[in-house]
Amino acid sequence: MKTITHLKSPSRRQFPSLALLLAAVTLLAFAPQPVRAGLSYPFHARFITAFESVVQFPYRRFTVNGQGRATYMGPTTVVSTDQLVSMIDRSATATYTLYSNSAGVREDTLILAMTFQVTDVPGGITFTGTYTVTGGTGRFVVVTGSGVVAGSALLEGLTSGIGSFSLSGAISFGPGD
Repeated sequence: MKTITHLKSPSRRQFPSLALLLAAVTLLAFAPQPVRAGLSYPFHARFITAFESVVQFPYRRFTVNGQGRATYMGPTTVVSTDQLVSMIDRSATATYTLYSNSAGVREDTLILAMTFQVTDVPGGITFTGTYTVTGGTGRFVVVTGSGVVAGSALLEGLTSGIGSFSLSGAISFGPGD
């Protein structure tokens, strides 16, 4: 008995599907980093801080230094040199840099942009707001993320004091996590 094999060539109907798949893969490969971000993981941090401030009307500028712990960083130092609080509407902005102290060298950093609202309380302030990850170095070079910030500060005179704040949100380490 004779067997006849019929080889079929690809149908022209498959080409649009292949072209669409190729376009999607190309777009994904060249997409900006946030679009390509990988899985999101919980991120939490807590810090005890000391601060100094100067009045530059209509703002009060704070320099903040602190110690604490952050998820994926372990023991962490936190620094801000540009925290501004409006003396008019009590809105505030700041850039904080988190330095990992785990390896004994400050090679891994995470940079956060914060916006928050300050509320005056007897002897100090409380504040709540949001943060966004804007950069990093070392293993955090492609990290993205955001979350909420909350804290308080006690004044120890007119220009200095101590405080604490915490972060709670999520970060993504990028493609391939």
